[in-house]
Amino acid sequence: MTLQHRFLAIDEGRQRLHLIDTSDPAAGWSRGLADFPLARDMQRIGPDRALVGFERGFFELAIASGEVLRACDRWSGVTAACRLDNGDTLLTGMDLDGGSNGINVLTLDPDLVQTASARREGDYVRLMRPAGGSYLLCANDHILETDHGLNALRTLAAPGFEHAWKAQRMADGGTLVSAGYGAFMARFDAQGKLAGTFGGADQLPEALREEVAPFFYATFQVLDNGHVVVANWQGHGPDNGAKGRQLLEFDAAGTLLGGWSDAGKLSSLQGILVL
Repeated sequence: MTLQHRFLAIDEGRQRLHLIDTSDPAAGWSRGLADFPLARDMQRIGPDRALVGFERGFFELAIASGEVLRACDRWSGVTAACRLDNGDTLLTGMDLDGGSNGINVLTLDPDLVQTASARREGDYVRLMRPAGGSYLLCANDHILETDHGLNALRTLAAPGFEHAWKAQRMADGGTLVSAGYGAFMARFDAQGKLAGTFGGADQLPEALREEVAPFFYATFQVLDNGHVVVANWQGHGPDNGAKGRQLLEFDAAGTLLGGWSDAGKLSSLQGILVL
C-alpha cells in the first residue's frame, strides 16, 4: 500500500520541521528548529494552526506556511505540550519548577499565566496526554496514570517497553502505547491489562522485516478509520534516512498496510501530525 498522507513531521536527526505530502515530494515546506530545540510534541489547534512543544516551552505555527505565530519560551526540560478545550495549556517535563529529580505538569491560562503546578518524584518523562480525569505519563518502562495532582492511580507496563513514548486513552476505555526502543505498539484493556501488541519485527511478514526495520516507535496517531500511523524513528544524527520505513500505517487489527520514507528529506522521523 502506498501511503497517502499530508502531515507535519519532526525530523529529530536533522532538527527540522516539515509539511509533507507523500503523494507530492515537491509540496510543503521545511524549516530549521535551531530556535526551538528538541521539539517532540504536536497538536492541531485550529484549521491552519498547530501547537508544537519544544525543550523550553511551545510555539504555534501556521500549518500552510510554517510561519511561527506565537511562542512561549521560559523553561528547560519540557517534553510535552497540550492545549485543552478551555484554552489552557498543559506543559509536562523535568524540574520545570526549579527543583530536582521531579516530574512537573504546569497549567497556563490562555494569556500564558501559570495557574497551577503539580509535581512528583521521577527521573524520566516523555509525552503526556490527559485521559478524562487523569493523566497518562510515559515513564520509560511503564505508563503511569495519575490524578491531576500527579498522585499515582495505576501502572501500565509491557515486556520490552524502553523509553515508551506516547499513551492515548481510547473510546472503549483501553489505552494504546508506543513502546519506544521496544519497537512495537501495545494495547491495554479498560482494566489496564495488556491485551496485545502489534508492529514488532516478529509480527511483520518476514519479507518486510528488513525493509521496515522497526527501531523506535515514537509518536503515533489514530485516524478516523481506526488505522494507526506510527513514526519509526531510526536514530540520532543526520544520516539515517535510508534506514527502514519511517512512517508506518497499520489497520485497526494491527496489520501493516504500508510504509513511507524520503531519505533525501528526512533523517529520523520522531513527531507526526497527520492533517
